[in-house]
Amino acid sequence: MLIAVICMVVCLSLPIGAITVTGSNALNSAIESMTVYNLWLTTPSLEHQLTTWPLFLLLIVSSSLSLFAIGAYKNRLFQSRLCMFASLIIVGWHIVFAVFSKVLPIAEQGQSFELRWPAIFPLIALVLLVMARRAIMADEKLVRAADRIR
Repeated sequence: MLIAVICMVVCLSLPIGAITVTGSNALNSAIESMTVYNLWLTTPSLEHQLTTWPLFLLLIVSSSLSLFAIGAYKNRLFQSRLCMFASLIIVGWHIVFAVFSKVLPIAEQGQSFELRWPAIFPLIALVLLVMARRAIMADEKLVRAADRIR
């Protein structure tokens, strides 16, 4: 789960996409692309426009739940529920990211969205959280079986 938290924090700090201007609208290479982060869009003039804050919020909540789940090791059922909720929030992040990748570029201005490699980190975190939940439930099953034997 700690590796999943690290993956989400790395995704928070790196650009997850770029919007490029294609066609005759691009005047020069300095104003051809905008960088998309989880919290803002950076335009070529380095202005921050707060338009992607739901992506930031979903990753912060998911990483907080995952970090809290690490500390809840004494209550395995609660820990597995936290892993499940964090996984669902990451799925929600992917849905919102897909919507933003379709909505942010304006089609009539010849803009397109390009995916950057840090956008894969929430998917890696999702796989790690599912694996952690499966291991927690296997541990709970083992403890219950040992209690039955006593």
